[in-house]
Amino acid sequence: MRWFLVAVLTALAACTANPGVSYTPEDYLSSLRAVNQARAQARSCTHGSSMTHYDATNPLTWNGLLGEVARQRAEHLQQTGVLSHYEGSSTPAVAVRSQQNGYRFVEIRENLSQGDTLASDAVSAWLSSTLGHCNTLMEPHLREMGMVRRGDYWVLVVAQPQP
Repeated sequence: MRWFLVAVLTALAACTANPGVSYTPEDYLSSLRAVNQARAQARSCTHGSSMTHYDATNPLTWNGLLGEVARQRAEHLQQTGVLSHYEGSSTPAVAVRSQQNGYRFVEIRENLSQGDTLASDAVSAWLSSTLGHCNTLMEPHLREMGMVRRGDYWVLVVAQPQP
């Protein structure tokens, strides 16, 4: 009977997400600094035909689970060569991968960049974007981040964690 219980628990563990996988690249401080320097200045962001003004806002903190999500997304982009927020599902990949990695959020967003060498270059490109990237950087209720580069691709994941 004891071996049966062990087998059932092992099978259940294999079917659940792998919470606690954390990733912090050696150069994470340059990404964190670039994002927080942007957030430290008031600015207006354009998304389509609407413009939103943001006051300077609180700095984000690094979260290793979001770093792992960003790493997985960046590796997927590098392997496929397709700059997309989706990986074969109608749910954004950042939400799926976050849940798989055990990160629980109220809101989660992702910015993607291709061709920028430095984190500050990617952030500058997002600030001048009219597709909502600037808004993602500036939303004051978003509190945590992970950002990773693989090859030509940068992935920024920002979130408001569940309380």
